[in-house]
Amino acid sequence: MKLLIVDDDLHIRRLIGIYLRDAGFEVTEAATGEEGLEIAQREPFDIVLVDLILPHYGGFRLCQKLKSADSPPRVVITTGDDSQHSRDLADEAKADAFLAKPFTREQLLAALQF
Repeated sequence: MKLLIVDDDLHIRRLIGIYLRDAGFEVTEAATGEEGLEIAQREPFDIVLVDLILPHYGGFRLCQKLKSADSPPRVVITTGDDSQHSRDLADEAKADAFLAKPFTREQLLAALQF
């Protein structure tokens, strides 16, 4: 299963990538919303893991753009802000799942099971 991680935090992005590669996912990483969108427009992904708070081109906007595609990927929003407002933004952007940071490997894998 092909998965794209979009997170501006290098440490988090790499750690999530290790977890998911170990679990059998084919992982691609992007550091910005713009980079994530460019990659997602070039090749199809089954799942895109998007940090809600990204500089310049935020996760909310990226999720909306991804979900407007003809064959949209499943999108999981991640964020350190576990507020109702963040959850509402994820719902409004049509995210398939919401995962609050910090999360465990088990919580991450559970969020990716659709």
